[in-house]
Amino acid sequence: MRYKIMAWMDPKSGQCEFTQKYGKLGEAGQAKCDERLRYLRDQPPSGWHDPHAKKLDSSRDHDCKDIYEVRFKANGIQHRPMGYFGPAADEFTIVIWATHKGSQYDPSNFCERAKRRWDEHRAGGCTTQEIEID
Repeated sequence: MRYKIMAWMDPKSGQCEFTQKYGKLGEAGQAKCDERLRYLRDQPPSGWHDPHAKKLDSSRDHDCKDIYEVRFKANGIQHRPMGYFGPAADEFTIVIWATHKGSQYDPSNFCERAKRRWDEHRAGGCTTQEIEID
């Protein structure tokens, strides 16, 4: 199955966090992000593992059950767009973009925000847009 990669849009501003962060990566960083997403979209959830992605664990990762992080490095920074499979069977929806250094994430409350955005999306309180990576 090929997954559509979707991005959460802020219901108040209409802005897409993914698009904003992606736009700041520069050409080389965008190519790394695209490469990672192209690879992952053709993988089942069981194929989303190190070094390309990681399913976060609730006991170890700030109670982030069911959140997957996409992993890539650009401009000397570890980037972590994060999301969930769904809500449609052929979608992966990115709800937040974090960076990671050591054991620290920025934003530090990424998990809480990701869960809130995911709940909001499933309840119909916001929209998403498909990320074009071809």
